[in-house]
Amino acid sequence: MRRLAAVFVVALLSSMTNGRAAEPDKVSSAPPRTPAEERKAFHLPPGFVAELVAAEPEIQKPLNIAFDDRGRLWVTDTVEYPFGAAAGTTPRDGVKVLSNFGPDGHARTIETFATGLNIPIGLLPMPGGRQALVHSIPNVLRLTDLDGDGKADKREPAYQTFGSKDTHGMTNAFTWGVDGWIYATHGFSNESKVEGADKKPIVMQSGNTYRMRPDGSHLEYVTHGQVNPFGLAFDPLGNLYSSDCHSRPIYQLLRGAWYPSFGKPDDGLGFGPEMCFHDHGSTGIAGIVYYAADHFPKAYHDRVFIGNPVTNRINQDAIEWRGSTPKAIEKADFLVSDDPWFRPVDLKLGPDGALYVADFYNRIIGHYEVPLTHPGRDRTSGRIWRIVYKGEDGKTVLKPARDLETSTSVADLIDALGDPNITVRTFAANRLALNTDDRGAQQLEEAARTDKSPTRRAQALWVLYRSGRLAVNVLARAATDEDRLVRVHAQKILAESPALADLARELSFKALKDTDPFVRRAAAETLGAHPDERNIEPLLALRAATTSDDTHLVHVARMALRDQLRHDSQWRRLASLSLSQRQRADLADVAPGVPSAASAEFLFGYLKESPNVSSEDIKRFLHHVARHGAKGTEGPLLAYLKKLAASSEGLNKIGGLLGQVELLKSYQQGLQERGVALNDDGRKYAEALAATLLSSSNDAATLAGVNLAGAFRLSGVRGELLALSATSTAPEGQRLEALSAVAAIDLKAATPALIAVLGAPDAPLSLRDRAATLLGASNQPEARSALLSALPNAPQRVQSALAAALAARRPGAEGLLDLIKSGKASARLLQDNRVAGLLGSAGVPDLKDQLARLLKGLPPADEKVNALIAARRAGYGLAKSDAAAGAKVFETNCAACHQLGGKGGKVGPQLDGLGLRGLDRVLEDVLDPSRNVDQTFRATNLALKDGRVVSGLLLREEGAVLVMADAQGKEVRVPSDTVEERSIVPLSPMPANFPEQIAEPDFYRLIAFLLAQKPKE
Repeated sequence: MRRLAAVFVVALLSSMTNGRAAEPDKVSSAPPRTPAEERKAFHLPPGFVAELVAAEPEIQKPLNIAFDDRGRLWVTDTVEYPFGAAAGTTPRDGVKVLSNFGPDGHARTIETFATGLNIPIGLLPMPGGRQALVHSIPNVLRLTDLDGDGKADKREPAYQTFGSKDTHGMTNAFTWGVDGWIYATHGFSNESKVEGADKKPIVMQSGNTYRMRPDGSHLEYVTHGQVNPFGLAFDPLGNLYSSDCHSRPIYQLLRGAWYPSFGKPDDGLGFGPEMCFHDHGSTGIAGIVYYAADHFPKAYHDRVFIGNPVTNRINQDAIEWRGSTPKAIEKADFLVSDDPWFRPVDLKLGPDGALYVADFYNRIIGHYEVPLTHPGRDRTSGRIWRIVYKGEDGKTVLKPARDLETSTSVADLIDALGDPNITVRTFAANRLALNTDDRGAQQLEEAARTDKSPTRRAQALWVLYRSGRLAVNVLARAATDEDRLVRVHAQKILAESPALADLARELSFKALKDTDPFVRRAAAETLGAHPDERNIEPLLALRAATTSDDTHLVHVARMALRDQLRHDSQWRRLASLSLSQRQRADLADVAPGVPSAASAEFLFGYLKESPNVSSEDIKRFLHHVARHGAKGTEGPLLAYLKKLAASSEGLNKIGGLLGQVELLKSYQQGLQERGVALNDDGRKYAEALAATLLSSSNDAATLAGVNLAGAFRLSGVRGELLALSATSTAPEGQRLEALSAVAAIDLKAATPALIAVLGAPDAPLSLRDRAATLLGASNQPEARSALLSALPNAPQRVQSALAAALAARRPGAEGLLDLIKSGKASARLLQDNRVAGLLGSAGVPDLKDQLARLLKGLPPADEKVNALIAARRAGYGLAKSDAAAGAKVFETNCAACHQLGGKGGKVGPQLDGLGLRGLDRVLEDVLDPSRNVDQTFRATNLALKDGRVVSGLLLREEGAVLVMADAQGKEVRVPSDTVEERSIVPLSPMPANFPEQIAEPDFYRLIAFLLAQKPKE
């Protein structure tokens, strides 16, 4: 209820004015173009041509496109987006089927397969073309045409229930795998608990990939993480690629791996390796195609194409291989459009070899670029294009797609298994897998054994496997085939075959020594799928033989090794083996991926016995042992840490005193996540270390001591911290952190000191601001009284901090309102977004009426910030643009939370391509961060049982700890058992007074730097 109240209050304060502030400018002020005009705006490489397949009004805004095995193109389109249909109303979205394509690509027949759907993003027609799996909020539905009239007569849930809080991050990209599973992505911000007919649910939060059986029986994870994947594609070897927003544009996904997301941890092994080290100029990527066909010239074969709706382009990357590891090599953009409405949201490789593009055609870039209610959003325009190669002489002809509808003989379909186009091969395999009799199985087996085409041999294996007719001897022979393609797919089939675990082990042991790295990688994945103690030593040998530049093989080997060790008995068995130092090191490397006391025991033994462990690994291993070690481990572990730091050699190894702090924090955080407090010995050790650091003349060491004291709440150095906070010659950052540390140690005891700082007119404004925030968090009567007393005479910047501090809890909020009623404070404070959001969560009775009276007659709530934006816009026009200097401002003030060009934190959104938003929107985002805040980045308020309030961005939960990020991007760890109430307010954790925290010239330098973040031309 409080969360809803907070949302209401922000809306109320924005509207209770004499007039309403103007909506933000549209992202594009250009008018829409006709399809013919838009086509003229496309720039493609010589010889390529874009042809219109369909456009409004025949289709609306396309979301996903997919071909069926009859060569028809299916499309989900929407008029509802970005809001799902209201309860009790009939949704207006649907599925259309395009066919009868003319020589110019135009679909001469467009039929409506289904209506009444609710933002149907995911789509995949089933073999035969009379059934489809379609996502429609909140389920994946099975839509069936029972009577053959081209319209779905029956709809039933196949998989349910998917979250839809964020409608641009729902499940999508349904893609056939060669194994007969359907692979899909789960998108940004949503949380879903989904199950099939077997009632075995999986829970997905934000970015994930998963796979599901076509019959609705079962689904399971493929990978964890990513931010907002939108698009999947396979290559001929069966490698899976995704396009993702806000992490990397392209990943080759490793089954079972974890990938980066906002503030989320990995699985103990680190994140899956990257293949793309550039961002194509934006963080908004949608749709991906791996070009495995023969229509395009050879130079374009095996390239990856991705849609870039932000930059109005289709990007392309070539792939270079280092063993089994791909590296994306950025090439000139494949398509560049001069029409700012062009929004390529999905790409598909057609059965004819052309590249098909779903164009969401909109003046607005995406979901959160402007408010979802913005009237400029187009709801009816949409186009589908196909890109064909006609040659520089215009004479190259696009061959029609292979006719699988009438080619129903087994021989014809087996022949299609070797088609150069991977889409055609997939459709042929699907048909054969569903309709193979004994005679057909014989033909397939013959093809698997003797066909001259490796592609046909590999595909035949999968069809036999999917139809339950694959003979063991045929599979065993394929595992030693002369071509690596067949050997790789044989291993992948073995990984999917629990009943063949012994055969899989025998064949995979041999394959681990194969000359081809893809075969070795597939064999390691097979052993990971069939854990057994006999697999450990062969996998250790593979790990030792693999060079570090083959990152994908290394990670698969590590995951497979980890998967052999999930039971305590395996760790106990290791004690009886004669292991080399390298083997022990490789086992220690994967131990943090196994959350058990047995793995922690092994790891602790390794730490004590191994002198050459890196400081980074010591930190990782310490955390794991502290988190998962058996009861009583904490004392010996601390003794190990103290012994390590006692010698100059050990201290140098771990990075000196600062490295010692990091290790001690890692140890303490592990205990905290286990729910165990630091004992007296540990606290004494921490206090001694903090005292040493605080007495240092090195600023970095002093600041580390301050942060250590605050994180561990070390009362023994409270005096030193108070002295530092009051030292006018000390760096301002040190004083701020010292003040925060004093409050963290004992907020109630720190109240007098905080009150003194608050009332000191000569104290830096930043210090008074911080004191106000900390006093508000204490929720103590004397602190509240001091805040109310200080507010009338405080500078404006401090007044805002005071008002926000008071508004967080009901007694302070009521006191603030009383102060305004008496005329001792301005009602304009209520129009501050921070204050507004917190007031709505404070539980003040009759708040609506009180606000109406206090705000009556005031100008619009946004007038002040709009005036600031206008002033800074004018100032920027007069200032000297210095993007290079702005990069340093960004690094100092922004990089703790935001990543740009692969550098910086991932607390808030990535900012690659931000310059495309233009000056006005960038100024809005910096000067009024809560105006367009994405719901994923809204602040969380934690009311603690001791009365304190902690506010920030909730990153994750680790064991018994909630991990928050404060306004400075620093992690704040709160034991979950100390939380009384949790609420979300519609505010950005970014400081609302950010422009006051940096000098105005630096502000203009920062804006110049941000505006320079655009794609390369």
